[in-house]
Amino acid sequence: MALQLKRMDNMDILTNDVPRLVDFYHGTLGLPFFLPYEASDLPEEQWAGIDFGNVVLYIFHTTAAGSVFRRSSVNLEDPVGLDSFAFEVADLDEAIAALDGKVDWVHDDVTPWHHPSGVWYRYRPFYDPDGNMIYVTEPHTARALRDA
Repeated sequence: MALQLKRMDNMDILTNDVPRLVDFYHGTLGLPFFLPYEASDLPEEQWAGIDFGNVVLYIFHTTAAGSVFRRSSVNLEDPVGLDSFAFEVADLDEAIAALDGKVDWVHDDVTPWHHPSGVWYRYRPFYDPDGNMIYVTEPHTARALRDA
């Protein structure tokens, strides 16, 4: 019997400051809650479920010390492990304008990427308050899908 994975359901971020990340993902980025967030004084009950559209991000409290390794957006230079996640936007320039002054950009430039199939992207990475890397990306896939 073959394993039949349907879709990615959720992913988790561990943080020392759940309210700060909740404010960023829900407040700054405007993402809705999947499950209502209720502040608690009990560390094991400090969590939130943020609706990413097709997957849920759970933000859980941890008491472990340490910080996130801030990735550079240069895959060949960064260490092994989960690198980032990306949000599709209809217009990258509008998204950048909406986020300017609210996020810590990884670098100042928009990056274009082209594939021989005709698929191409424009994207720009930024960090959440804990240092996790996130992209806003403008995909252009219609031509490649139409020609396939």
